[in-house]
Amino acid sequence: MRKITVLFALLLVSLSLHAGDYQDIALSAGADSTYGYYGDYGVEDSLRINFAFNLGLSSRWETSLGIRTELTPNIIDENTVFLEFSYALLGARSTKSKVSGLGINMLISAGGFYSFRSFSDFNGAGAYISFTPLTLGSPITGRRERFMKTNLGYDFINRNVVVSFSILTFDYYVRGTYRDYI
Repeated sequence: MRKITVLFALLLVSLSLHAGDYQDIALSAGADSTYGYYGDYGVEDSLRINFAFNLGLSSRWETSLGIRTELTPNIIDENTVFLEFSYALLGARSTKSKVSGLGINMLISAGGFYSFRSFSDFNGAGAYISFTPLTLGSPITGRRERFMKTNLGYDFINRNVVVSFSILTFDYYVRGTYRDYI
């Protein structure tokens, strides 16, 4: 876990040094519940917490790199690393100026994941799509809340469908906010 934290910190610093006009950077945290059928392992339902950092790629595109770790039933037993690309459906999320992007938006995302367990040989990898019906805030305001994100994925290694639902995720922008245009 320490290695992943150091890797995120180094990546965040290096990306912020080379960030372009639309490349706002946000730290993200939230909780979600995951349901999946894992063949011999059976059906699992768990509560997880995720940490990520988001990088703005254009006025409508952004990418997220993060880790999701299990809280229940076994704390930190299963971890998932994910990378996703999101598109803002209703309008620009950033304008690369002190003018705010659209404060209310929707996101559609596609990405991939790799799951591993701490104390066994179980692992998984696959792809997913997700839909976030409501986001409030934008990079220029310094924060954003994402409500009711739903992921639908397929684990190619274990041949199972995985569904997760996140009621609330917070994004705190460290670059690309009103503070950068004062």
